[in-house]
Amino acid sequence: MSMDRNKFVQCPCCWHRFPLSETLWIAMHHDLKDDYLVDALGDKMAQQRFLPVRFTPGCRAFDERGERCGRDFACPHCHVAIPESYFNCEPMYVSIVGTTGAGKTFFLASLHHRLRQNPFKRDFGLEGLSYDSALYASQNRILDENVNTLFRAVAPPDTFVTLDRTAVGDHVQSVLFPEGKSWVALPFTYVLTVDGKKRALCLYDRQGGAFTQRGGIGNARHVFNLHLLDSDILFFLYDPTQNGSCVLDYAPKYGRSIYRDGQIDEAALVGVESRILNPDIELSSHHVFGAVANFVRQYSNPNNGLIKEDRYTKYICIIATKCDAWERCLPDKTQQYLREPPKDDVYGVIAHVSNDVEAWIEKHDPAFTAAVRGFAKNYNYIPVSAAGRQVIKNAKEEEGYNIGVEPLSPRWIDVPFLRALYPPQS
Repeated sequence: MSMDRNKFVQCPCCWHRFPLSETLWIAMHHDLKDDYLVDALGDKMAQQRFLPVRFTPGCRAFDERGERCGRDFACPHCHVAIPESYFNCEPMYVSIVGTTGAGKTFFLASLHHRLRQNPFKRDFGLEGLSYDSALYASQNRILDENVNTLFRAVAPPDTFVTLDRTAVGDHVQSVLFPEGKSWVALPFTYVLTVDGKKRALCLYDRQGGAFTQRGGIGNARHVFNLHLLDSDILFFLYDPTQNGSCVLDYAPKYGRSIYRDGQIDEAALVGVESRILNPDIELSSHHVFGAVANFVRQYSNPNNGLIKEDRYTKYICIIATKCDAWERCLPDKTQQYLREPPKDDVYGVIAHVSNDVEAWIEKHDPAFTAAVRGFAKNYNYIPVSAAGRQVIKNAKEEEGYNIGVEPLSPRWIDVPFLRALYPPQS
């Protein structure tokens, strides 16, 4: 940990700002459990947090029972663990939002797999993800397991696999504050090296229901959504296969094989726009995006430059998922870019593709594109395919996909992240 004790740190979970000297350590002795703030799912097994007074010559703290502690730290306000890299590196906050079934699980697994391959060091100076402690390696377990399922598992052709999806209550931690129980966000946390400089990457994965359910995003006590106010990058996953008008446009271009595609929303497939017309089933993308925009407007500090009359100035990427299912609706040149990304004029190609995707979505969902334009100044529409081809849904079970024996070939899966890290120079 940095020795600059006058340095201030902001907790990535509850957003409390505190001096480095107030950082808590996590006890190691097996008797020092039942921390009075952290409600470890009600099982009272969370190790106690404490402010140390004794240290080893190597600056590691001793807990009350004399046990030498690891290098695991916690916020003095919420007592939730904070990885060591967060104290030594500049943080980078990335929020990922999308409606239920928009493909976040596949997208995150594919992006995680791609970044861990470290393919960008030569061209971008970007080194792949690494874990900073065993504490957060276990928290990132869900992504590792999904990557293994999609990219490394060897299964018979007729085997169906399932991925751990994000539910409304996932990636949050209950905290027993004196004023009552509340929830804080638990990001996926990594160390990322950009141009030789290490950054603490905090990635927040929020399911769409977290922003629309009663008592959710509009309730300031639900601090698990406060990351939206400080995010450096906002990814919003838009799924055209959930829009009946989009489906009716592209379905005839593919034939009946699309009816077996596990990526397609069945209600939209038959022209029943249940996700759009019946809010009791699921709010549409423009409703969820509007809820996010309203939250940011309502709770942003005016000193940060965003007031109700202003538009959001940070980068927003509208990630149009499952493009292998609908790309034939785009112009031929754009389809070629999606299959064979050019190495020259990258920013020009991204702008070209973004304009074509936005125009196609606006044709079928003008309420969504209007909501984006009304809120954001700096945005792109970037199509991605997390699988690169059709996946077959298990017709006999509620969940499960047959990904086949051929390797998956994600397309443009890393473009949103690279475009956010390396904006075009004005």
